[in-house]
Amino acid sequence: MGEHDVRIEISSGRSIVLRELDQWLVYEGLLGGEPTSGLNANLIDSILEASSAAGHRVTLIPPVEGPSSGNFDGSSDGERSDDKRRLAKVAVRARFESDVPVDGTGDYSELSVVWFQEAWALPIAPGVVAQITELDWAASARNMIW
Repeated sequence: MGEHDVRIEISSGRSIVLRELDQWLVYEGLLGGEPTSGLNANLIDSILEASSAAGHRVTLIPPVEGPSSGNFDGSSDGERSDDKRRLAKVAVRARFESDVPVDGTGDYSELSVVWFQEAWALPIAPGVVAQITELDWAASARNMIW
């Protein structure tokens, strides 16, 4: 492992290393209206489905929705103003590896983690790192063979 690897020690004592990082602006391309809880749920589902379709085991760090920063004035889209919620600005999908398999039947283990944070990673937001350290790696990750 290189000296600049991002390594996280999780609560089970396992060490995981960041191997891939993808990130994008959550609402880039949103042409009209404001983010809603429904839109956010669809965005999250799409991210998780795309990760799974690519063959990755994926887990979500549950996002915290905040109030929309816009001034919703009751346009004709039928959304209630109290449903106007936004996620953090940046969506992040990262693939972590451990050099120890989950149950001894592989060469190593891996897990993709999705989260949202206000600024581009790296660094990973401290609150997210705290949640990653609490992941149940054995229940979530998959074994891999070289």
